[in-house]
Amino acid sequence: MSGRKLLIAMMLCVSGSGSGLIHAQSSFDEYKRKAFEQFEQFKAEKQREFDAYRDRVNQEYAEYMRSAWPEFKAEPAIPAPPSPEPPAPIVVDPDAEPDDTPLPFSSVTPAPAPMPAPEPLIPGDESAPKPITPVQPKPGLSFRFYGDTYSVPFDKSLRVILRNIDENSVADAWRRLSAPASVELVRKCVNLRDSMQLNGWGYIRLVEKIADAAFMGRKNESALMQMFILTQSGYKVRIARCDDRLLLLVPCDEIIYNLTYIPISGTHYYITDPKASSGGMHVYDKQFPKEKMFSLEISRQPQLAYEAAQSRRFKSAMNSAIDLDITVNKNLIDFFNDYPLSNHWNIYAKASLSDEVKSKLYPVLREAIEGKSKKSAANVLLHFVQTGFEYMTDGDQFGIERPMFPDESFYYPYNDCEDRAILFSVLVRELLGLDVVLLHYPGHLATAVRFDEPVGGNYFEIDGAKYTVCDPTYINSDVGMAMPQFKSTGAEIMRL
Repeated sequence: MSGRKLLIAMMLCVSGSGSGLIHAQSSFDEYKRKAFEQFEQFKAEKQREFDAYRDRVNQEYAEYMRSAWPEFKAEPAIPAPPSPEPPAPIVVDPDAEPDDTPLPFSSVTPAPAPMPAPEPLIPGDESAPKPITPVQPKPGLSFRFYGDTYSVPFDKSLRVILRNIDENSVADAWRRLSAPASVELVRKCVNLRDSMQLNGWGYIRLVEKIADAAFMGRKNESALMQMFILTQSGYKVRIARCDDRLLLLVPCDEIIYNLTYIPISGTHYYITDPKASSGGMHVYDKQFPKEKMFSLEISRQPQLAYEAAQSRRFKSAMNSAIDLDITVNKNLIDFFNDYPLSNHWNIYAKASLSDEVKSKLYPVLREAIEGKSKKSAANVLLHFVQTGFEYMTDGDQFGIERPMFPDESFYYPYNDCEDRAILFSVLVRELLGLDVVLLHYPGHLATAVRFDEPVGGNYFEIDGAKYTVCDPTYINSDVGMAMPQFKSTGAEIMRL
């Protein structure tokens, strides 16, 4: 007997007649009605508490804004350092054999702690019963973001125009921005961030596009709205006044090149406007409740609209089974091209590859390494990275030192030692499940792998563990073979 029939039978037994079933159904409907009313009352009470808390927080924040903003000196942007002339790729001597020599190192940089996404002041969508009568959507604000058009709810009362940028004018504007109409806007922004899997920098770019679309060229109003949305989303940001401009300041623990910054309490606050100049600026430096720093780390690949770039062919000179065409998402490449430059290679190595590239590349590589020992499989991956890409320095290809995210190696016609080390580290970690460290030498980047089986060759002993050298720029070299000129140089070791 089905559950429904059993329930009906039980009701009939209890009532003794069909009229009892009708009465039971009526009672159940009344129970549902009361439960829904109680839920709505509970939700309304929680909403009143949230509204009161949010209004109090923003009112206090605006009142602090009315005080004189202290002056700080903005420092000139740190230029990307010129890289020493890197070694040209060397082809290994065919008769060379790995030697089991331990190599020196100068330091070990621990892997950075993961940075969780901030907790927004605006709560997320409630999984509450939806009303039967459909709600008419409010007019939205459309904007472009890396290949697609998006829309967010935007009440016209939020288009607050500044008559001045003194403390009181900014505080008054903040109070107007924090009106109830902004709740839906911020919630949608956070939902877009999560659905597109944007990290902190990606979210900053998203909010910038929204604010620019809202104010159509009015830079001061856009900067203030960016600060407002980001603070309500849980991010630590500040705003500065310089002459007739308001400038958004974003703190970051990683070094960012080519952006002017203001040092405050030991932290660099970067001015997101690349045209900002150095000098004296007045900064509103007040903490917002529960604010958190953002990080350049990309823990998940951004999910952006797909636009196929030109397909390119990649093959290994030492394994004929690895021969395939790869197409990358041009919108993702544009996103990476807009990304701040940093010398923290873990940012690039931990970004992994996009799903589109993995879907083409990984089946071929898995088939090529199937049934092999970890060392033999690592050699297959190493030889692919060594011989499947054309080499050129960043200076010759881009005119500047510019590390690549892994997907970019499949888009640009050339890559160099750091790009190969970054890509190889991703392949080994994700296809072989082995720990990899980066080896930084003057003008050169390589890797070392912690194997879970006996492996000969040059190695580093780090905290009692053996990491064997794998150099993706030492052409045709096997696991355990270090470039001769670096065997006596103390490497800077970076954990991922």
